[in-house]
Amino acid sequence: MKPGLLNLFSALSIMLLAVVSGSSAQIPQRDNRPRTASIAGRVTVGGAPAANALVVVAEDATRTRGARAGSESSQGATVEVRTGSDGRYRVTGLAEGAYVIRALSKAYIFSKSPFGFDASRSVTLDAGESRDDVDIALARGGVITGRVIDAEGRPVIATDVQLFSVGEKGMPKREFDYLDEKMFKTDDRGFYRIYGLAAGRYMISAGGQWASGLVRRKSSETFYPDATDQSQAKIIKVEEGAEVTDIDIHLGVGKDTYAAAGRVVDAETGQPLPRVSVLCMQAPDLKGGGTRYGIPATTDDEGRFRCANLAPGPYKLSLYELPQVRSSHFSEKIRFEVADSDVSGLEVKAIRGSTISGVVVIEGIGDQAVKAKLQLMTIGVSVRGYRGLAGDGGDYEFPDMVTAKIAGDGAFSLTGARPGMASFQMDGGQEGAFFIRRVERNGAEIRSAVEIGPGEQITGVRIVVAQANATIRGQMEIAVVKLPEGCQLQVWAIPIKTTADNEPAPAFHRNDNRSAVADEKGRFVIEGLTPGEYELRPNAWVRVGLEEWSSAPGTSGVSRRVTVSSGGETVVNLTIGPAPR
Repeated sequence: MKPGLLNLFSALSIMLLAVVSGSSAQIPQRDNRPRTASIAGRVTVGGAPAANALVVVAEDATRTRGARAGSESSQGATVEVRTGSDGRYRVTGLAEGAYVIRALSKAYIFSKSPFGFDASRSVTLDAGESRDDVDIALARGGVITGRVIDAEGRPVIATDVQLFSVGEKGMPKREFDYLDEKMFKTDDRGFYRIYGLAAGRYMISAGGQWASGLVRRKSSETFYPDATDQSQAKIIKVEEGAEVTDIDIHLGVGKDTYAAAGRVVDAETGQPLPRVSVLCMQAPDLKGGGTRYGIPATTDDEGRFRCANLAPGPYKLSLYELPQVRSSHFSEKIRFEVADSDVSGLEVKAIRGSTISGVVVIEGIGDQAVKAKLQLMTIGVSVRGYRGLAGDGGDYEFPDMVTAKIAGDGAFSLTGARPGMASFQMDGGQEGAFFIRRVERNGAEIRSAVEIGPGEQITGVRIVVAQANATIRGQMEIAVVKLPEGCQLQVWAIPIKTTADNEPAPAFHRNDNRSAVADEKGRFVIEGLTPGEYELRPNAWVRVGLEEWSSAPGTSGVSRRVTVSSGGETVVNLTIGPAPR
């Protein structure tokens, strides 16, 4: 689920390291960096001072060392402080770095954002710098409350409701955090209450795949007040600080649900496979429509499984591998139809996959500390395309990729790979720590994807890796154009490809794209780059939805090319200017 205001608050609440009373606080010392900077500001609610408001100042270690594409925020030292009677707070003893300042309250929203989420400010401090203007203006969030009622007029207890934001073009988006289950779940009277909403337009629904629990009758997803077609849903308009009541959802007559049962057997021996997982996936209708969701099940000691709570319709069933559980098998998918009764006698044939084994070595490095980082990584093969497979057109479901941990001596063994064209890749650990330089088999370099035959045992693979330790550090400049409030500056580093599109698939896959978000002073750092040539693409973004960004109107970034070397740092200046006419 996409992150929003609520889970950000929850995560910060968990990570708080100290609770400090009063209107000023000093962040605890956790390293030897000089702590000569400070942050101060004022928290207001509707323009009035917010006395005794809880403010959290958290060091964002990821931003301090340079954000990377896809990396999660890493929190450093964190402190709580309460505002004084005038709404002001102050935190001293801060080291140079990036910080997020938040006012914690689920009932209030950030008044400067049109979407009301994440009542926070981000700042970057230099050594000795004092920022006294980090103000946070809050507004009371709106509320939607109502009941979910079944076709007999009875309350639907402990079921989930789904909230959508609706843009000006009428396109609804499921963009809200559902980790706060109490707020999005009905009580014993069928009531729900969703609060902390920005002013705007919303839709709300219940039933369908969002219904909780295993029930014998399932209602279609129903939008307020009683529409099963989303286009017929009634829009709910929420004003700042207002409560919209009686938003009752009337579910229609539910359809019976059924179960599908069967066995998983080894395709070669016919013997049952115990304690493996299957996934029963709802298939789309012939027109390509229909909601798709899966119901998992685990086989017992006799290889038997049972998937319950299935509404009538088409399904497909296959062996399913959890990310943390490796298996030596995969399966074809089988299709079946649920009509008006339970389905039994299904048989999933588990096919023993191929094995690929070898060793990972670091080029030119004997440092044991560096080698130890390699054990935090995983090696995997991604399989594309199917050749010479019978049944169902060779259309297999799981897994698309098999992975394995790298042992202390660099050895690895990948099991359960299906037939096809396989490319190696590395993942996990510290992102960008290593990259694959070449792949060898029995002393010969492999330049294109490896073809894996059914049940083939591939040995003697040697994967040579190197450290991805190049850095680009830069400054974003704004020329002529005025950026809108809340604009975010980002730069992507895209590697310049040297191979033609029509060349065979490579033996290994490298995701070298990296990005960084500039601080409010326009400074950025991109780390973990592999040596080579990159195109830097700067952009200015404005938020147009809870999780949606668009280029700032009237702006254009000026791209440039740079070359980075192993262990080196390249310094650049980039420009955001007016869009060409």
